[in-house]
Amino acid sequence: MPEMPEVETIARKLRKTIIGKRVSEVQLSGLPLRRPIPASFSSLLQGRTIRRIHRRGKYLIAEMEPRAYWLIHLGMSGRILYFPGTGEKVAHTHAAIRFTDATEMHYRDHRRFGLLAVYEAGSLGEIPELKVLGCDPLSARLSGEWLWPQLKQSRQTVKSFLLDQGRIAGLGNIYVLEALFHARLRPTRRCNRISKGEAVGLARAIAKVIGQAIRNRGTSFSDFMDSDGELGDYQTHLSVFQREGEKCRRCRSDIRRLVQGNRSSFFCPGCQK
Repeated sequence: MPEMPEVETIARKLRKTIIGKRVSEVQLSGLPLRRPIPASFSSLLQGRTIRRIHRRGKYLIAEMEPRAYWLIHLGMSGRILYFPGTGEKVAHTHAAIRFTDATEMHYRDHRRFGLLAVYEAGSLGEIPELKVLGCDPLSARLSGEWLWPQLKQSRQTVKSFLLDQGRIAGLGNIYVLEALFHARLRPTRRCNRISKGEAVGLARAIAKVIGQAIRNRGTSFSDFMDSDGELGDYQTHLSVFQREGEKCRRCRSDIRRLVQGNRSSFFCPGCQK
């Protein structure tokens, strides 16, 4: 599932390719995604020009002129691909956006858990999906001073806390587990048992892991590629995720796996006590 570093990677690529382009045609597959694509989607995009590309958590937002916001969420398997000419509409292409310069952008999603919508809102803060999002991992606000009071008030496991998009927007299973490894915190640790010093270390670990993942264009296992069709490379830097039974690169203990909330958690029993 694409997480925040993958979405940030796509946003940075799209800022170089589609800003200033005017939409001339929109073709849809007619199939629903996470929810049906609104009937007004095509008419709201046609004739508008892309002025900015934003990212909020795992959402991509194209700010259009006249004022509107085109919202994209990749769900489990969504892909955005940019073509300097006409792109081939292969299976699972649910939206093909053609620009007046004859370039195209396609949205593909074989599991159809993604989201496409257009809002004629006055600001990003008025968009329902974005209103409920918490602190961004790239924000200066995400510090130990901010995080520790949040943790003290919760009896959740720290993994569940970090996956809550209303608290920190954009973290998913991969980067939560990697950050917890670098912070030396086990995924099952209760939030209210975490000290201030550990909270500071966790905030730093999140920033470190996210920064490294973005520099490596995200993590690619099966689905993710950026808008140019390039795979990410962070999977070669993972410390614990999907490394069950392998040796920890830090202490040489065997990486273990447990299940939390129907999802796998990976950790080092030597480093994360």
